[in-house]
Amino acid sequence: MGSISNDPVILFGYPFSPYVQKIALLLHVTAVPFKFQEVGPLIPRPELESIGITYRRVPILAVGKDIYCDSKVQQRVILERLAKKQIPTSIHDRAWEEWGFVAFDQTLGLAPGKLMTPEFAKDRGSIYPLLIRPDFDTLRESAVADLHSRLDYLENTVLKETKYIGGNEITLATIHAIWGVRWDLHGLEDQPPGLGETHPAVSKSRFPKVHGLIDSLPLPEFKHISFDEAKEQIFASRYTSEITGLLKDEPTEIQVGTPVTADSLGSEPRKHPVHGKLHATDGYEFVLEVPTGLRIHFPRESTILRKA
Repeated sequence: MGSISNDPVILFGYPFSPYVQKIALLLHVTAVPFKFQEVGPLIPRPELESIGITYRRVPILAVGKDIYCDSKVQQRVILERLAKKQIPTSIHDRAWEEWGFVAFDQTLGLAPGKLMTPEFAKDRGSIYPLLIRPDFDTLRESAVADLHSRLDYLENTVLKETKYIGGNEITLATIHAIWGVRWDLHGLEDQPPGLGETHPAVSKSRFPKVHGLIDSLPLPEFKHISFDEAKEQIFASRYTSEITGLLKDEPTEIQVGTPVTADSLGSEPRKHPVHGKLHATDGYEFVLEVPTGLRIHFPRESTILRKA
């Protein structure tokens, strides 16, 4: 794939989202300039809906008129098209990516009770069922134990001889693995859960290498713009993706131009579908065109594509 230049790169989300922190860090360490448009943590998000973006989760990454939903396709366009600086990668990166997802999901019990307002629980329950378990307020101790086990593995096995995962400079594997752990320990701007030094089982004195790694990570600069500025820049730009046509022997057997919906496999069925027409596919992702003309990218993995 060729590089992209002079097209707006805009990250939509809210700063204390751990997923936003992960993608912002990847943009920063690959020297990709980006602007940030802050959206609320709860749905609905009428501004995004007004331009045809109905995807439920954040972050959302706009590169020109191409909109990337899910960190898997965001990572791909950053590394293959946008990066001005390369970072070390390896064949183990996808395994670390999954490790990071599981580590975050299984420590959600750390979220403090004060965060679990009825509005928040209702909003998140369709994508994180654990948060609406009737016994949620009894999960924290086990979540701390889960986090302790993961920190022990990182400290005493993975980081035994290197500062970062797989080397002594920031690697893609490090970014994949550490985002959820960092949020568990510190949050951002004092946002929850931020255990930090408050629990001796996961403290800096107990796991100095992991905490040292986290403390060494750069903090990306969020250059805020208004929604109107973001909208104007996106619609004044061009399509930037090189994905065209249909993959040979397309697994879904859905043809270009067919009205479809895209839905996350991990969400409540048909709760947050994105509607559009199938525009293109390749071996890794598929692209929908929505009525506003924007093209929305999804990963094949963990996404349900259906005829509308």
